[in-house]
Amino acid sequence: MKQIIPWLGGIALLFFCALPASAWTIRATFEPFHPDENGITGPGIITVGPLGVSYRVHIDLNTNGGTDLFALGVGFLFEGSGFTYDQGASSTNTYLLYSSAKNAYLVPASTCGNTSGDGCNLYLTNPNQVQLDFLSTKVGQGLPAAGIPTASDGFENLATLVFTSISPGTFGFLFSFDPITGGVLGLADGTSIVPEFEYAVVPEPQTALLVGLGCALLAQARRNRIRTAAAPAVNGEPPAPRA
Repeated sequence: MKQIIPWLGGIALLFFCALPASAWTIRATFEPFHPDENGITGPGIITVGPLGVSYRVHIDLNTNGGTDLFALGVGFLFEGSGFTYDQGASSTNTYLLYSSAKNAYLVPASTCGNTSGDGCNLYLTNPNQVQLDFLSTKVGQGLPAAGIPTASDGFENLATLVFTSISPGTFGFLFSFDPITGGVLGLADGTSIVPEFEYAVVPEPQTALLVGLGCALLAQARRNRIRTAAAPAVNGEPPAPRA
């Protein structure tokens, strides 16, 4: 099961210049506990050197304006030959998509710690799948009449999963959205949709600074081109580009 997600090399990293989103999106962001032990070689891919190194994976949801979420279930696969899942160090957000006490909001199911904030369980028949299950607080009271969760404010955290390396090598992680193993994004009207999935990494401080500088320089170059194109010609000659 080596390199479970070889196609991830083409996915943009979190620290690339931001692109607009247009659909329900679930994102996994990988972060080492200690930057000097960073073995992350790509979104969803970790090359293990020293053993016993732990990595956080932040699972976030962006409804992109959608407000009628009824139930959410998604699996997160990892390679058990390279990592163990540390449920005790993992956590869930005890509520999100919240606007007021009168409205529904999203909470972890009992298999994800419910209101305790504990980490989600492994899937019953797959010891290499963490199962994230969230429900509307009004799930037993009838939707949409009882209210529905509000839209997210960008990405909101569902859970933070912690994995610890146990073997050297290169290993992958992957979302699972199979209905047979609990994959669901159910809406209040009884319909269901398939969300988009993204993988990203938290950059090291030096990398983040360089990428931020690069984005700023690109933006400045674009502004210079616009000003040059808008400037009037002098003696029939186009204006010289500005530095």
